[in-house]
Amino acid sequence: MSKYKKVYTDIKDKIEQNIWKAQDELPTENELMRIYSYSKDTIRKALSMLELDGYIQKRQGRNSIVLDHHHIKKQYLSELKTASELNRLALHQIETELTDLYIVQGQADLMASFEVDETVDFYRVGRVRTIDGERLEYEVSYFDRRIVPFLNREIAEGSIYRYLEEKLGLKISHSRREISFRYANEEEKRLMDLGDYDMVVVVESTTYLTNGQLFQTGSISYRPDKVTFLSIAKR
Repeated sequence: MSKYKKVYTDIKDKIEQNIWKAQDELPTENELMRIYSYSKDTIRKALSMLELDGYIQKRQGRNSIVLDHHHIKKQYLSELKTASELNRLALHQIETELTDLYIVQGQADLMASFEVDETVDFYRVGRVRTIDGERLEYEVSYFDRRIVPFLNREIAEGSIYRYLEEKLGLKISHSRREISFRYANEEEKRLMDLGDYDMVVVVESTTYLTNGQLFQTGSISYRPDKVTFLSIAKR
């Protein structure tokens, strides 16, 4: 993990754990330099990330101030977060159920996305996420098996990203996301608790390693009334 991400993560954790509360002032940049033993550029980059994600507000000539950061289940557009990371304060009961796990090959859309031929195969992972007793999310992911050669039920129902980072040593960089609204398909109607809703919110993503290599594509479908997407806009 880079230096500025270490500072970012540590300050973010302190805010989420209410060590630094809303309206508290953070230490000065010079004080943060002494606390973390990093350069001013590193501290400033970490603070900029915290401001972008809505944790703090930077103030000209004054200390940064902690913002009220509600701990409800939101999807942060500027971060790659697993369900367990989003729920680190255990405010929701979240269970992940594997619906299918198998290998696919020769699928035209995958070959086009990954720019490969039919000799390359992929894991298809289908998972339903139950939140507070309701099946509100349905996720389908495809992993390039040249990069992710092995997956099983235990990994899929736990945290695939934790397995990739801690066991395989992969360095995940970023994801390109596209959000759309459409009518639910038969698979979503069968696997999700949609109630009176006949539409879903769909986030399609392509995810890359730090070397720029694409290793995963997929989508997550959400019941429309149970998801909030958060992004911070600055003028």
